[in-house]
Amino acid sequence: MAPSAPGSKHTHHDADAPAILRDAGLKVTKPRLALLEIMIRDHGPFTAEELHERFSRSKTSGPCDLVTIYRCLSKFEHLGLITRCDFGDGSIRYEIKSVGHAHHHHIICQICRKAEPLPDCPIDDRTIDLPKLGYQEVHHRLEFFGVCPACYKQKK
Repeated sequence: MAPSAPGSKHTHHDADAPAILRDAGLKVTKPRLALLEIMIRDHGPFTAEELHERFSRSKTSGPCDLVTIYRCLSKFEHLGLITRCDFGDGSIRYEIKSVGHAHHHHIICQICRKAEPLPDCPIDDRTIDLPKLGYQEVHHRLEFFGVCPACYKQKK
């Protein structure tokens, strides 16, 4: 399994949020710890507002404003602990880094907006010979859209 953060020995199954924060060079604060624990437990992807709502419902996290959530997310993303997801609906979502993969893709229901992770990436380094073009540190985003079985059944 891949580590949660570069150079970290932890996976998100370890659920050792304090150690993950320390390994990333962050001070362990209540908001950071609670937010990371939510993302480890529930994976996501979540909008900042959804995370704030979950954070507010948590009995152990204490009060936290939306600005603090955004600051934590920005720091986590910068350190490679989480990944940003854009499903083309104007909302940015975040999820804990994938275990065992550099990244993964989603299929998103166009009606209920449910997002499910896909197990494999259809594009690998051999699909497109990008090094031949001189590009380095290449990454990509690819999402699939459709109607989930429940919405399709309701639609009929």
